[in-house]
Amino acid sequence: MEYDNVEYSKVSEKISKTPWNREHWIIFIAISTSFFMWGITLAIAPLITTWYFVPQFSYYYIIGAAPAGLLLGNMAMGYISDRLGRKNIFLLTIGITVLGLLGIGISYNYIYLIIFVFIAEFGLGGDETLSLAIMVEYLPLKNRGFAIIESSNLANIGITMIAGLFLVFTSSVIIQKMWLIIIAILSGILSIIARYHMEESGLWILGTKIGTNNKITAGNAIKFLALSFMGIAIIVGFAFSDLVLGPFHFPQYTGVIIFFSVLAESVFGVLGGYYMGKSSRKTLAMVGFTGMLASWVFAVIFLNIIISNLFYLLAILAISSIFGEIAWGSRELLEPENFISKYRGRGIGSVRSVGYALYIVIIFVLINAGIETYAFFILIVYLAGFAGSSLYMLYGRETKFLRIR
Repeated sequence: MEYDNVEYSKVSEKISKTPWNREHWIIFIAISTSFFMWGITLAIAPLITTWYFVPQFSYYYIIGAAPAGLLLGNMAMGYISDRLGRKNIFLLTIGITVLGLLGIGISYNYIYLIIFVFIAEFGLGGDETLSLAIMVEYLPLKNRGFAIIESSNLANIGITMIAGLFLVFTSSVIIQKMWLIIIAILSGILSIIARYHMEESGLWILGTKIGTNNKITAGNAIKFLALSFMGIAIIVGFAFSDLVLGPFHFPQYTGVIIFFSVLAESVFGVLGGYYMGKSSRKTLAMVGFTGMLASWVFAVIFLNIIISNLFYLLAILAISSIFGEIAWGSRELLEPENFISKYRGRGIGSVRSVGYALYIVIIFVLINAGIETYAFFILIVYLAGFAGSSLYMLYGRETKFLRIR
């Protein structure tokens, strides 16, 4: 039987039932800091296209470096963490991230910016995968959902914060760079200290010793397809509706669009995180992806009116972002909860790689596309997310009460 190891089962049950303690706080702080830095890095690529020394033709390469780094980081670090363990690789990924952010902060050449954006995103691609794996392998079942939702929402807060700083200091690249460097150093120090005090995942240690049946089955194929479709909607849809929309079509409002659209998501995540963490994963996915699709159908129908007024544009993006937070939350829960410890890193990385690969391709496909084509493409992406959540609702399993494996 796949999970017949007695010791593994006992450790899993113990972790699931352990009351929240100091060790859990250390993990929560380490991972929350990771997601905060991830948000900073997600937003920095489109934001630095506003810097005076960045030529317009390089925008697509700077923005494309982000998903390229995330793609390789997810795949490489997910696989390596499954082979070598969580703690040491978790220290490595944050070091790579800080290096990338500092490089962006000191660079005044677009080629160096492309390189350092890639490095920062590579580190955070692995960091994101590891963060989700660690939370389900370390945290008690009672608190797991809430902790995952609230810590991952720090990414939205990071995006909002850096976009806000760019708006406040819009005329001074030097001050923008200074704040980026300060954030990278302080967040990096806090995260490294917290990670250093973590123990290695007991479930990972035991999981490497257990033989498992990893054959491709119809159930596994449907799970991978559903999670991949949901990942595409979040990764590509969020990027093109909130982050890339400014540089592509409204360059004068890049910071404003990023700030206000993600602010709505951040606030909703803080206020609703507890309830989302306690909710059915299937229900969250259906509500989130259905809302994203419905809001964008409205946006496409009334597109000419919406793009003629900045307030209307920000309002529809905020509404879509609120549903996006619900969909994001369901995905952050479902991905790590659907894989066993022995393959969790590469499982999460593989699911996410589909979205990041598509992200890279679409950046260059939409270079010369009009706003109508652009908006219709996002609608198709959200339709894929709705299809994925529907598929999971019908054939996926509810993981809310699932003990870690």
